[in-house]
Amino acid sequence: MNRFFALLPFLLQLASLSAPLIAAQAADAPKQGWNPDTTFPPLSPADAIKAIEVPKGYHLECVASEPMVEEPVSFAFDPNGALYVCEWRSYMQDEFATDQMKPVSRVVKLVDTDGDGIMDKRTVFIDNALLPRTVLPMGDRVIVSFTGDSSYWAYFDDNKDGVSDRKELIFKTGTDKGNIEHQRTGILWNLDNIIATNDARFRLRDDGQLEVIGYPDGRFSQWGLARDDDGILYGTRAGGANPAQGFQLPAGYPVLRVREHGDDYGRPYSICKVWDDSSGGYNFDKQHILLNFSSCCGQAVLRSPLMPEFHGYMTTCEPVGRFIRLSRFQRTNGIAVAHNTYPQSEFIRSTDAYFRPVWTESGPDGCLYIADMYRGIIQEKEWFPTEIDPSINDWRKSALPAWVERYQRVKKWGMTKVVRHGRIYRLVPDGKKPGPQPRMLDETPAQLTAHLAHPNGWWRDTAQMLLVNKRDSSIAPALITIASDHSDANARIHALWTLDGLKSLPKDVLLVNLKHTHPRIRRVAVQISESLLAKNDPDITAALATLTTDPDPQVLAQVYLAHRSIKAAIPEAITAHASAQPLIAALLDKDTATAALAQLSATAKQGQQIYQNLCTACHGADGQGVKQGDKLLAPAIAKSPWFKNNGDIPTLARILLHGQTGPIEGISYGEGLMLPLAQVYNDDQLASVLNYIGERWHQWKQPVLSPAIQTVRQETANRKTPWTADELRERVKKQ
Repeated sequence: MNRFFALLPFLLQLASLSAPLIAAQAADAPKQGWNPDTTFPPLSPADAIKAIEVPKGYHLECVASEPMVEEPVSFAFDPNGALYVCEWRSYMQDEFATDQMKPVSRVVKLVDTDGDGIMDKRTVFIDNALLPRTVLPMGDRVIVSFTGDSSYWAYFDDNKDGVSDRKELIFKTGTDKGNIEHQRTGILWNLDNIIATNDARFRLRDDGQLEVIGYPDGRFSQWGLARDDDGILYGTRAGGANPAQGFQLPAGYPVLRVREHGDDYGRPYSICKVWDDSSGGYNFDKQHILLNFSSCCGQAVLRSPLMPEFHGYMTTCEPVGRFIRLSRFQRTNGIAVAHNTYPQSEFIRSTDAYFRPVWTESGPDGCLYIADMYRGIIQEKEWFPTEIDPSINDWRKSALPAWVERYQRVKKWGMTKVVRHGRIYRLVPDGKKPGPQPRMLDETPAQLTAHLAHPNGWWRDTAQMLLVNKRDSSIAPALITIASDHSDANARIHALWTLDGLKSLPKDVLLVNLKHTHPRIRRVAVQISESLLAKNDPDITAALATLTTDPDPQVLAQVYLAHRSIKAAIPEAITAHASAQPLIAALLDKDTATAALAQLSATAKQGQQIYQNLCTACHGADGQGVKQGDKLLAPAIAKSPWFKNNGDIPTLARILLHGQTGPIEGISYGEGLMLPLAQVYNDDQLASVLNYIGERWHQWKQPVLSPAIQTVRQETANRKTPWTADELRERVKKQ
């Protein structure tokens, strides 16, 4: 259901500055053959850089390229500055995805041994793996996830030779047989000492196992995850083509239904003239103008003193459009809205057909690092059909001729053969020297504590992670001094959370910070106070009572959330001003909806989980449809006439089982296609989704049961193509 008339997902479901100042290096790039009747070869790293536009005053450096790195899809720095890179060496090595699930992929460790910024040593940390997805180096272990299984493993390099010696299963769950581009991808250590992933949040227990916490609204992001100085997570949706979403509240709190994008934010500005993909829509007269985002992934929030003009801004990769969007966030009355930093342009973009940015990180040296898969095909086989592939369904050939046309184009241009490349770049400001390589694995707790005041967010995060996981409370006095007296807000915030992680935070230190003049510090102190509020601590209760009229909207919202966390009544002093506080109004609206959801039947609650994971990217969490530019990706399912009067179940079942194509009432949505779900979900699951939608938005009183779906499945077993709106109307008329 997540593809109801949506833009179909592709790989890695991937105060305004003045007019963009773009370096002219692309003009010097070797000219590729844009003539559709010619082929064009891949470029060397040096020539590829010449084809990439970057902001004026910056330049790119290639820190690793093939054969040192191949098919990089994600990476992370360890506390000593080494890069752990996930290589997808079996991903779409030809147009037929031959041997794609063969375990030949790797996690490699890249090290800069001479300090020149270029990786010169490579070891294979994990070999013969099945498409490793993300890594989190944590000092004595590296947490890794793999395709096909939602479990997590910890790998250990006991003899320090760069190769894993042993592994431990630290979180066991079921297999994931969904499309490899849709599975969980993204992991980071967050400010609250919780390991955040796309689908769940985890606490690392003393025994090394992960304890699941979860998100209140299901999957948070698709491919990639980012955080800012305040522990707010930033998600993206590839299937929903959303470059930034969910960034109103700190991690673990509800995702609010507010407008998060400024005008024209949903319009991409690609300059590559190779129109090998049609998902985002193209202006075929110009042959290169991507009309909508097609893939959004690999985001990172910049928190570097090396580029202060971009502090707090977020990068999002668009591998189909060959560019990286830079979002700036303007917060007004507590609500943050994302804007394109470079109106009618992009932060980084290339004319090179093979530039495929899929992952970014803000590095320990202050530079922005970019993983470029540098390849021809950027769609998994499900969305890259060929006219000679016997496994392709008939309905796809008839409903999606553009897919086969795409295959014919890229085959003719020689793009299908460009595989096993890969580059990792860093963006460096002209005339500035990148910071030093860290050596945190060799440092004492006292040395790590000093990094909590470092101007680079990566250093602060890593130092906090190591201190908390060392579980050495002897450092508490030094941390208390920072949390009580330090003039830097970031240092105090990290010291507070580190003390909380070590279970060594004195209440009097917390009370002092609840009264601090800086609103960011007050907000964090309120968040940490929740556990004491739950115990009815009189001092904390009194302190929070004084903050119910706090002038800062985010502090006020955090007080609201603190009471909400213990299921206490929200103070009237907060709710009374909701009309003047959009953030509070959004929280109240969310809780009203949550109260309604609590009344759902058991089968509808099962469908709620499916809807959240599958349908929200296009239909929206509120059922009103997700807007991309001036166009909805999917109809407003909350208003669908098929659900009235307890639903036209035969029609709804037909749509779910076999999909639907074309416009509805003269309106086109996304690519005009909903994919069939007959082979994806069983009758009970499909019934539960209908019950969720029916109860949630259409006041259903009677549930639909799985036999009703089974009957339609049997009646339409020979159906090979999606339904059209006209066919469905005609069927109803004949009844």
